[in-house]
Amino acid sequence: MPCTRSQSESQSTISFPKRKSMRKCHKPLENEGDSKQDTTRLSTSPLSSQKQVLPLSPCKRLGDDNLCNVTQLLPCSPAKQGKKENSFPPTSAKGRTLLFSEHSTPKSPAKSSNLVPSPLRNGQEISNASQHRRTRKELVCTRLFKQAGTCYQEAKSLLHTAVPDQLYAREKETGVLHRFLREHVCRGKPGSLYISGAPGTGKSVCLNRALLDLKTELAGSQTIVLNCMALRSSQAVFPAIAEQLGHAGADKTARGDVIRKLEKCLTLESSPMILVVLDEMDQLDSKGQDVLYTVFEWPSFPNSRLVLVGIANALDLTDRILPRLQARPKCRPQLLNFPPYTKDQLASILQKRLKQVSGEQVLDNAAIQFCARKVSAVSGDARKALDICRRAIEIVESDVKSQTVFKLLPAYKSSSKPATDSAVPQRVGLVHVSRVISDVYGDRLAAGNGCGDADSFPLQQKILVCSLLLLARQQKTKEVTLGKLHEAYSKVCRKQQVGAVDQSECLSLLALLESRGIVGLKKTKEARLTKVFLKIEEKDVEHALKDGVLVGSILARGI
Repeated sequence: MPCTRSQSESQSTISFPKRKSMRKCHKPLENEGDSKQDTTRLSTSPLSSQKQVLPLSPCKRLGDDNLCNVTQLLPCSPAKQGKKENSFPPTSAKGRTLLFSEHSTPKSPAKSSNLVPSPLRNGQEISNASQHRRTRKELVCTRLFKQAGTCYQEAKSLLHTAVPDQLYAREKETGVLHRFLREHVCRGKPGSLYISGAPGTGKSVCLNRALLDLKTELAGSQTIVLNCMALRSSQAVFPAIAEQLGHAGADKTARGDVIRKLEKCLTLESSPMILVVLDEMDQLDSKGQDVLYTVFEWPSFPNSRLVLVGIANALDLTDRILPRLQARPKCRPQLLNFPPYTKDQLASILQKRLKQVSGEQVLDNAAIQFCARKVSAVSGDARKALDICRRAIEIVESDVKSQTVFKLLPAYKSSSKPATDSAVPQRVGLVHVSRVISDVYGDRLAAGNGCGDADSFPLQQKILVCSLLLLARQQKTKEVTLGKLHEAYSKVCRKQQVGAVDQSECLSLLALLESRGIVGLKKTKEARLTKVFLKIEEKDVEHALKDGVLVGSILARGI
């Protein structure tokens, strides 16, 4: 016990040295003797601070211990450096080493861009040579398809079906539209216009072009454009117009209330002129034709502010379906018919569009004439002619790309004279257009039909009318569906050894016959269920088609 007490008294008198701050610089050792003394001191006093033990993280080291060439003390730890900045400079193959100055004081210790010397001249030459090789390689890659594809892409973009800047072969119809819009919309005079014509004859395109040309003059009026094919029913046209005029929730209101609101809005003297365009107007067919009568009567109301423009395929829609309009001159609309495009008109449209392509002509004149003759003989649809030429260009473009995919173009050989895109690798010829027409219309034996008398019917339309007549006799009904008519038409074509068209093209032919007043159509949401009926007597079919021999042979053979 006395020994223990003496030990405790001796321990109470021991004075421990103060712990030094880790932020102070550690002085380097002068000689080995000092290191031995420090080792002895560490052994005698184990609680003393260990000066030579450095932190493991280099971010916590200061001064010379951090190897960052910072001569002055920092109040905090230096910024973290990347892996390349912490490592020593590499040594090149020729023995050159990047050295850092011992007395250099960069502005920012975190940035090492000031510590790297400027590149040598040989290095610049090497980099310039590699860059030249890379530029030459990129030139070769970019020129691989440029010459073979630019002219075709430009030609296809010009053969679009959107509204063009200038309409060819429709100057007369466009002038009529301009005069009607100026007289009624700009001068505040109500009225109606009915535009008829087969599909692809330019009805909607001409009207849209006229609206764009008179955009500034029509700025004070309100324009409403509706496609009746998108409506659920014929009665849905009233809520659709009301919503365009700002009456929300009109589709949930009773039909009589909606019509009264519309009539009040259309006869308000303070309201601007309202131009309503109803495309595919024949879809508003209803029981008693009350929807069409109501719409055509609006412009005749006192103080009416409505100008109505209706578009449909049937030529005699207002005469046959709406006979009561003839008894009231104020309700009778102005008529504008768009005839089918002729062979010369289609060829002129194609040539004038393709002339805008820079360089040589992509399509041969013979191919253009052949396409125009075939399309005018069937339907006179300008959209079909544009589509045939565009598809023929795509066939040639695909062939050219497949031939040049592994063939290096010699454009990079002459750096002073860049290659132009005017050269056409391969022209679109008669073979390519004929191939597309065969896919679209099928194989035809009547290549020269439609080129004689302008009033004569093409062969396909004659066969279609005769098939409709036979089917109506067989089923003892006036109306037949498009699906059954196409089946009967295909059987007649096989007996006559003539290639038949598909169902969609058959509908286009029927629309053309409807514009001539031969047949009538009642369209539905599903094309196969469209109702087709004759609008002339059976005894007048032979006289209308002007081909008694063909009609007699088809009717004699039957289906």
